[in-house]
Amino acid sequence: MEKKTKIDMYLQIRAHLTDSEEIEFIDKQIALTEKKNASRSNKPTKAATENAKYAEIVLAYMENGKRYTVTEIQNSVAELKEFSNQRVTAIIRSLLKVGAIERTEEKGKAYFTKI
Repeated sequence: MEKKTKIDMYLQIRAHLTDSEEIEFIDKQIALTEKKNASRSNKPTKAATENAKYAEIVLAYMENGKRYTVTEIQNSVAELKEFSNQRVTAIIRSLLKVGAIERTEEKGKAYFTKI
């Protein structure tokens, strides 16, 4: 099943309507949604841009083929020592998303390897 946008849903509803007041209401909703979408910012947040910078530092630290845990990375990279484990995990997860590292699990413990 494909994900529909709000405007697509309104257009489907509008196709089945016959009452002019209902059609006018749906048209107003479409216009409001388009106006809201036009003013929306698609740039990354301040935290996301910061995390991207730290992700590059982590990637530079990691060696190809060597396995690391989140705690090992956090303790070894000087810039990350003050961060919480959750924030370091988020940084590593961003690297996983782009395919720069891979995750393996052994006896319930997660290891990350640079590709």
